[in-house]
Amino acid sequence: MKNKLLLGTLLIFGIASLFTSCKDDRDDNPTFRTPTEFKVNTPAMTDQYIQLSEDNTVHLTWSQPNYGYNAQATYSIQVGVVQDDGSIKWSQKTIKDDDGNVIGYEDDFMISTYTTCSANISAEGMAMEINQADGVKEIEQYVDKGFRKIAVRVKAALIESNTTEVPGSTIISEPVFFNHMRSFRVIKKPAFIYLIGTPGEWLAPIPANAAALEEWKLEETEIGNKNFEGTFELEAGELTFRFYEKLTDWGGGDSWGADVPDLNNVACELKDGAFDFKPVVKGQSNWKFESIPAGSYTITFNMKDLSLRIVAN
Repeated sequence: MKNKLLLGTLLIFGIASLFTSCKDDRDDNPTFRTPTEFKVNTPAMTDQYIQLSEDNTVHLTWSQPNYGYNAQATYSIQVGVVQDDGSIKWSQKTIKDDDGNVIGYEDDFMISTYTTCSANISAEGMAMEINQADGVKEIEQYVDKGFRKIAVRVKAALIESNTTEVPGSTIISEPVFFNHMRSFRVIKKPAFIYLIGTPGEWLAPIPANAAALEEWKLEETEIGNKNFEGTFELEAGELTFRFYEKLTDWGGGDSWGADVPDLNNVACELKDGAFDFKPVVKGQSNWKFESIPAGSYTITFNMKDLSLRIVAN
């Protein structure tokens, strides 16, 4: 009788352990599913009169898509203008072929992205998107159209390799509206990043140093293409650097570097006056050249294919 009781106890314990083990496995290896639900909350200021300016922001919140587990998504904002017939003219950018000819258009999202379910969106950036949706390409084309109904929607996606969206993870919300929003005279400009390193004497990437870091900017070769390029006069000697998208200080999460652990260096060398590297990754690792000749160098960082190229001019 004791043996039967013991066997029963062991059996119950074994079953309980099996369920516990399965639960632990599910927790450690969450199952991804393509999201079907994603909602942006109605803005608190939806019916207020909002004059966009260089100095204010627009607050927006949303729920997390139902990925099947608590995934960290990346969120992008798109802005559109509601037309008289109720349709929405979204901000779009041109698609060009290899020869620079326009062959179509695609949705354009604001360059700033977010990893939390809320954002204080740059009002200046929103004005740029509104004007782009209106077809304003040159500042002289801008016409004040007063307060209008503006639509905003959010795209969510899981990101791998720093820039590539995980297939099946992208979902775009239904729009929410600001019923009385007014743009101002501003147009979209190429985005830029900063070269931080020995050329600028490792000046900290903080807002207080923005003016001093102007000369170390790489700018998009075309608005929205994420191909950043800059030409710099460099002194002979050591060259060590990484890139920063924003001036959020050393640990702000906006740095790009070599494919090694943070705060380490990758030994590099120019060959026939050129250097190519891939993949560039998010982080605080550096490229380090022990010695380079003085001269003019063009540095190109393509954020889409994660490539770096340096060429002596």
